[in-house]
Amino acid sequence: MTFEHCDLDSNGRPLLVVRSADGRNFELLCSFDYVARDGRRFRAPIGAVSDGASTPPELWTLLGQQWLAPFGTYWPAVFIHDGGYRNWLQFVADDGTVSLANLTRDQADDLCKEIMEVLNVSIGERSAIYEGIHMLGWRAFREDRVAAAA
Repeated sequence: MTFEHCDLDSNGRPLLVVRSADGRNFELLCSFDYVARDGRRFRAPIGAVSDGASTPPELWTLLGQQWLAPFGTYWPAVFIHDGGYRNWLQFVADDGTVSLANLTRDQADDLCKEIMEVLNVSIGERSAIYEGIHMLGWRAFREDRVAAAA
């Protein structure tokens, strides 16, 4: 359960190097790898795009504090989750061969949850994000896969 090929902040979270033309969609300028608990290595490649957590604006603050804004401590997890849905997330085999991870929706959701745990995202935020994507993400998954195939 590690992040590799990227700089880490003082809490061990990856510092994502990105650029944006619209302030909402962010393109990765430096790839990073996540080695999962089961040993599989996933890569967010240069050029991958994410819009952060797809949370409704009504949830971006709670009692005057930032809560579920598109970008928070969970951003690396939701970035990889976007790759699982949009099918740009890569799998790196032990021999270094790189291929599309081609995750199912459940696999992408579970990987996001695992990464949020590794990032020490609060249980409230982690649960809200996971339950939201797991219960409501079916349409986004379908639309993202159609767009990726086009």
